[in-house]
Amino acid sequence: MKKILNLGCGNDNYGTDRLDFVKTKTTTKVSDLNKKFPYKDNSFDEVYSKSVIEHIKNLGIFVDEAYRVLKKGGKIYILTDFAGYIPFFISKKNEHNNYIKYNWNSEDAHYHLFVESHLRLLFKKFKNIKINYFYGGGNAIKRLILKSLPFHLGAIHIILTAEK
Repeated sequence: MKKILNLGCGNDNYGTDRLDFVKTKTTTKVSDLNKKFPYKDNSFDEVYSKSVIEHIKNLGIFVDEAYRVLKKGGKIYILTDFAGYIPFFISKKNEHNNYIKYNWNSEDAHYHLFVESHLRLLFKKFKNIKINYFYGGGNAIKRLILKSLPFHLGAIHIILTAEK
């Protein structure tokens, strides 16, 4: 059976092991994701993290630990906010930089935003790195408009997949 570690699972039940800062109805272990993960080396076939890495203070430890617990040939999947998402800069209501600035002391603080080069450098010890973009939007017309913007400026999320 494939072993999958979901880092920062929240209420998501994806994975065989679900590690988060706090206990939720789906968490299998509680641990600070800025510190050593409570698993042995080479324990998982896949490491999955959705909308979490932007909340991590110590990215180096997070990446090193994800690498350590992943089996050779195992896959990592990271989805995070894309720094280039143009609506962050158009609407004060959605401006991500204000969200970061004013929420550092909250449990839901965002410490980082990412572009492709950030993720490639951060996960450089992994191989076969692929970057994709996710375009949100409530309807097909809005998604089409967002996808037509240059430099992926309409993408709300950036997705890294790689292997050990």
